Amino acid sequence: MKYSVALVHGAWKPITGTTPVAVANARLPAWAVPFVQGDGHGQDRVHHLEDAGHQLAAVDGDRRKLYELQRGVFNLPDVDMPLQHVFAPGLYVRTIFIPAKSIVVGKIHKHRHANVLSQGKVIIYTEFGGVERWEGPLTMVSEPGTKRAVYAETDTYWTTIHQNPTDTQDLAELERLIIAESYEAYEHWKQTEGV
Repeated sequence: MKYSVALVHGAWKPITGTTPVAVANARLPAWAVPFVQGDGHGQDRVHHLEDAGHQLAAVDGDRRKLYELQRGVFNLPDVDMPLQHVFAPGLYVRTIFIPAKSIVVGKIHKHRHANVLSQGKVIIYTEFGGVERWEGPLTMVSEPGTKRAVYAETDTYWTTIHQNPTDTQDLAELERLIIAESYEAYEHWKQTEGV
């Protein structure tokens, strides 16, 4: 994988360069938790494409636009977006490195949580705020039920900070605690366990 893509004569083309994992880790001190390959590859990528297709029939308005964008992103070349997973008592801290000129459509978060855009210029789209341009450093709180599309104008580091009441370090278990698979699942979770 190359580290970014650019629109060249109407087509997305890889830009020659080092891998995002190497770029992200080069900026860290030796004692820091390293970045690892992101989770948007292979079977996970196919699952998210299928999920976007199923969800289009169940939603409308801005939610539908987010799933349409998610489905459209799969026509672009795969771009590695390294992740850093850090654990502290009661907390899970996840940082993603988004290379410049890349798009990521996130998942639906169940809980209110802190976000830190430590570096980068991004264009954001959510059902709550529409289209906004943000520049790091910036700290903010995401509301429950947020699904966000991000276009990174520059190399970007984005951190989310989540409650981790069981102190698990199992990423699949954390995903079950933090993420709703669909808006329907989110609404059901809100009624039965929720916010």
